[in-house]
Amino acid sequence: MQRTASTILTILIVLLLFFGIVMLYSTSYSAFGEDKLARQLTWIVVGGAGAMLLRSLDYRVLGRLSWVGLAAVSLVLAYLALAQFLYGYGELRPIVDNFPFVAGQIKGSFRWLRFGPFKLQPSEFAKPAIILFLADYYNRRTRHVHEFWRGFLRPMMMVGCCLGLILLGRDLSTTVITGAVIGILAFVAGVRLRYLLPVFAAVFLGGMWVLTADPVHIAKVLSKERAARIVAYRDPEAEPLGDGYQLWSSQLALGSGGGRGLGFTNSRMKQRYLPEAHTDFIVAIVGEELGYIGVLALLLLYVAIMVVAFWLAGLVPDRTGMLICVGVGLFIGLQAFVNISVVSGFCPTTGVTAPFVSYGGSSMVASLLGFGLILSVVRIGMRDALERELGRTVHIQGRGRRRARFHSQVLDQTRSQS
Repeated sequence: MQRTASTILTILIVLLLFFGIVMLYSTSYSAFGEDKLARQLTWIVVGGAGAMLLRSLDYRVLGRLSWVGLAAVSLVLAYLALAQFLYGYGELRPIVDNFPFVAGQIKGSFRWLRFGPFKLQPSEFAKPAIILFLADYYNRRTRHVHEFWRGFLRPMMMVGCCLGLILLGRDLSTTVITGAVIGILAFVAGVRLRYLLPVFAAVFLGGMWVLTADPVHIAKVLSKERAARIVAYRDPEAEPLGDGYQLWSSQLALGSGGGRGLGFTNSRMKQRYLPEAHTDFIVAIVGEELGYIGVLALLLLYVAIMVVAFWLAGLVPDRTGMLICVGVGLFIGLQAFVNISVVSGFCPTTGVTAPFVSYGGSSMVASLLGFGLILSVVRIGMRDALERELGRTVHIQGRGRRRARFHSQVLDQTRSQS
């Protein structure tokens, strides 16, 4: 069953990648030519190679070393948060401009590192790092998971430092998504609900305050940019050429597509009318060109990926693997939900990509690395099942289908002999 589920998951992700490449071509070709498509294919190759590397490794060993990855991501995020802090003082801005690898202030925040022509967003890699860390932590401390200190407070403080650094970098959307994954993963691991409920309640009340409070108060607590986004979210048609322009244009694109859409490559809004059409708002172009049928198909793909990831979580042999599958499924599903909610106007505008579909190297690579962790869980689980069946250690040569066929042949031979 693990082999069947992992095969289905692989097919779904390949379909989503193909769909994303096709829609990126349609969305970006008129404005950027083949540049964005070539870069996206490069990131897919890099992320695919990373996924295959993780698949070949033992996820349990990776889990024991996960604190290294979490610390590395936290240090990089602290570096960017320092740049953000110093940039707030005008006299210190020349120092920040000389910080190595910092891509500079983009849309009011320092979120990216620059390596030559490429940029990376470290907060995207915090998601798989945190999932792997919590999965290993709760596996090794199963007996203490119900305790307040060792089951709740200590692990939340560890990952909370990383989450706080993401927030200091003014990446509120990633903070909310990652925080939701952390909370649900802790609940699945067995942390008592009475410890988690106050956190969930505080987040819910904070969200309600942001959506209903006076924009002046929001600007004091958060920022002027976020206050403007909240105002535009409440009534995008009030300022169709101002702060509400992007959301208003996105809704126009979705609505003009109707049931079947205007046809592939026939979008009008992508012709420099809808900002970020190839990244955060690519789903709006899907709705315009392929209609509600196209958006529904995309939604079903995301739901299917979550369902199969949770299915695998129930099949894997140990707690670490189960939590990895649940965490990766949540991370992909919640990010897709937030992106589509933003595009449709259900949530305020924020910079969240559609996993495997939107243009963006960091998001693509991080999502594929999460997929690679699931493949590692499945591979090790199948190997362990074979060893238990044979009663000895098995060293299998070959990859992919040859390895799966070898599993089946050895099991069949053993059963026939017995």
